[in-house]
Amino acid sequence: MENLKLEGFLGIAFGSNQEDSKSVLNNRNGIIDIQNSNENSLLYDGIKFAGHITDLIILSFYEDKLAKATVYIKPDLESRILNIYKGICDDINKKYYISTKNFETYDYPYEKNDGHTETAISLGHADFSCFWNFINIGKEDNYISVSINERMEIIISYEHGELNNLFVNKQKENDALDY
Repeated sequence: MENLKLEGFLGIAFGSNQEDSKSVLNNRNGIIDIQNSNENSLLYDGIKFAGHITDLIILSFYEDKLAKATVYIKPDLESRILNIYKGICDDINKKYYISTKNFETYDYPYEKNDGHTETAISLGHADFSCFWNFINIGKEDNYISVSINERMEIIISYEHGELNNLFVNKQKENDALDY
């Protein structure tokens, strides 16, 4: 595991600028959402990722350097969400390493194998998430995470630890200006 590195997303190296990132996603037939993209984020629709058509891909930038990529996949049928989620986690396990950070938790009255898992997820009473961390000597670790949200979307994130933390802190500072 020590030798494994996470260098970027879809052939876009962490730290790449927006123009280089656009070039890669445009070559994958992505449709940029010009209205909602800005100097901090690029939003793309309809890109195929790991065999799935995405609802949205968001690339987040700190000072024009790729810090994070987030993929949103919404299955055609809610009943397929767990199979797709587990398949994605299995594929990442095969490519990198088997994660020991695989979580499945339920809030009362829901419990595992009760036949109401999708309902529990949609009501925010069940959480599914899995994480892989990639050690950067002397720097913050990079991460991949997979989770399911209440809108029944599978979210896959690729994060450059250092740049993403700078991005998040900058966003918090900007948000605090509203007060």
